[in-house]
Amino acid sequence: MNRIALVSNGQLPWPYGRDMTGYEVADLPATLAKAAAAGVETLVPAHAENDRQAAIVRFPGGYIAEIHATMKP
Repeated sequence: MNRIALVSNGQLPWPYGRDMTGYEVADLPATLAKAAAAGVETLVPAHAENDRQAAIVRFPGGYIAEIHATMKP
């Protein structure tokens, strides 16, 4: 299992640094589609980060989280 630690001075541009936690899922596109159907807003579209894809979303009520999936080799 890979572990990632993100550190900043708190001066990150919106929405980075506002996410409260991250969730690993098996299929990021399917998860984002289901989330959108439930009213979740995608703040940062899915993009590659090293060996994974990640997106940042905002749930109804304002909760912001990162959702990511490991890319298959």
